[in-house]
Amino acid sequence: MASVANQKSKIKDQKLPFPPTRYLFFGGKGGTGKTTAAAATALALLDAAAPAESLLLFSTDPAHSLSDSLDVEVGDRMAEVARRGRRADAPRLFAREMDAAAALEEFKGRHRAVLAEIADRGTILDEADINDLLDLSLPGMDEVMALFELSEVERAGRFARVVVDTAPSGHTSRMLRLPEVFARWVGALDVMSEKHRYMVAHFARRGHVREDEVDLFLRDLAARVAAVRAMLFDPARASFVLVTIPEAMAFEETARYFESLRAEGAPVTDIVVNRVERGHRACPFCRARASMQTRWLDATDKEFKTLRRHRVPLFPSEVRGTKALREFARYLWEVTGGSPTVREGVRLPSKRMMDDVRPPLRSGFRLEPKRLVIFGGKGGVGKTTAAASYALALAETDPRSRVLVFSTDPAHSLSDSFNEQVGELKRGLAGAPNLDAMELNPAARFEELKERYRRWTDELFESLTGGSRWEVKFDREAMRELVALAPPGIDEIAALSTVSDLIDEGEYSTIVLDTAPTGHLLRFLELPEVALAWVRTFIKLLLKYKNVVRWGGVAEELVALSKAIKRVAALLTDAESCEFVGVAIPERLSLEETARLAARLEALRVPMRRLVVNNVLSEEAARACDFCAARRKAQTPVVREFGRRLPGVELFLAPERPGEVRGRDGLLEHFRGWQRI
Repeated sequence: MASVANQKSKIKDQKLPFPPTRYLFFGGKGGTGKTTAAAATALALLDAAAPAESLLLFSTDPAHSLSDSLDVEVGDRMAEVARRGRRADAPRLFAREMDAAAALEEFKGRHRAVLAEIADRGTILDEADINDLLDLSLPGMDEVMALFELSEVERAGRFARVVVDTAPSGHTSRMLRLPEVFARWVGALDVMSEKHRYMVAHFARRGHVREDEVDLFLRDLAARVAAVRAMLFDPARASFVLVTIPEAMAFEETARYFESLRAEGAPVTDIVVNRVERGHRACPFCRARASMQTRWLDATDKEFKTLRRHRVPLFPSEVRGTKALREFARYLWEVTGGSPTVREGVRLPSKRMMDDVRPPLRSGFRLEPKRLVIFGGKGGVGKTTAAASYALALAETDPRSRVLVFSTDPAHSLSDSFNEQVGELKRGLAGAPNLDAMELNPAARFEELKERYRRWTDELFESLTGGSRWEVKFDREAMRELVALAPPGIDEIAALSTVSDLIDEGEYSTIVLDTAPTGHLLRFLELPEVALAWVRTFIKLLLKYKNVVRWGGVAEELVALSKAIKRVAALLTDAESCEFVGVAIPERLSLEETARLAARLEALRVPMRRLVVNNVLSEEAARACDFCAARRKAQTPVVREFGRRLPGVELFLAPERPGEVRGRDGLLEHFRGWQRI
């Protein structure tokens, strides 16, 4: 097999339009077409690959869509999904949808003994305590394990090119900060191990302590950190491709994401503007959509002028399967201008399921008095817009109520949706005196928590040493280091804690949650169980070591936190007080993910009872031109399939608007358009 260096030189010699780096990361706001762009690019690279080359398409998104996009079962393995030709040396494309939970269990199983040895050397805990801690789960470990797995890919050097389909922007920004977190983890573990080295050198009178299994493990972790840093931030090896659509919310989030990538030092080279619409004949709907997009196309050219810019037109039907993906890649990397054509005289479906999708005077969606209403679904389907519309309609309908709309998505969009700044707390949103909004800043909340625990750590070691000269120096340093590290899933923990506080305070009659995309939403809903396991373990440790460690305020805080978590867990499973509303779009990728989400919610005892299918093209628009008719024809069987696959769920259709749904009037009009079918 040719070396990676030789493979790279062949790619450069071909002068193809792709970034020449070995790693291509595709990222952006959920629902803009990241997976489609990544899969299409991987197939285009396969078509341009040299003989015997292997390529990898790798998903780090916890809600994987590669199988749905390729229309091939992928799963958590290196699955061959395509090859060019039948010869033995034909270039081959592999794909993998990583199972983070399985990867974490494998990592802990492989390194359990050495992790336990480090904890045993550097803490007062015994073997049983250490095993209890190692059995616990942490939110956010999917990002950690994704980078670990990619470092293994880098180490093996098997693939000439690696295309990475990342999680939505807020979670990918966090992933890029993980190499620094890794480095601090290794430092904390090394401090714990340093105590052992010091004692061996001091008491055994050895000038030099030979490396043991722990030292080798720490050195390997440090090497992984270095490899991951190089893989992510070396412009000769990595390129980041942003994917967006020409609409306000996508533009604003992409601009913030680009700024965070630049601040982290990630080499961003290209931006793909997907779903660019054009006026077709005399179609007023197409003209209105194209006119609305013009402003954001111009803004994108100006904001991202340092990047190579690619425009991909809106396709009349969903881009799914290798043939459609290759067509998408042709527009992405080769064609400039133009638009996919459709057969003239497309006949509209005769089924009544989607007839007359136009806004009535009043919405058919009931405003039920619940304490907690959660909106969730795949990224980019309109969750934030739906949550904002519902909260505003509820506040307007019942002036005696007090409503809070609260974002748990690390890439907040409530400000963009309401077209006014929200921040940590905005009262009287959209001119409604009884409507407030919050976009949580988890980093600030966690800093307050860390400061309390730093003080507790110092008090603990003061009591242990009694002010004597013999201070347990390494123990204190290790504890301070570990307390300083923010778990990668701290946004979910902070959101859960804040929801608990808000419920306890009782200021609001209804709290509407705008959640993160599916994979991270499920992690949030599973968090009460995870958090309770942590709290119980630490309370047990405090009780066990109460003669060594002062009970004090930490234990009281843990007990209070346990009670708060139980309240939230009870509320989530109380159908009288809590409702989960799904949001989807009439595309098969969204259908498959929504069906998987519904099954997981049922298992969590937080069932989905209502689903809003967003962006349904109206019959009126479809009658105006063949392109719109083709789009509606493609949507009809998918909407029908939603009804078949989710028999116990009420379906509501929300028509696609010719303009953007933004601000008070737009949100209320959007809500009025939700029709039950």
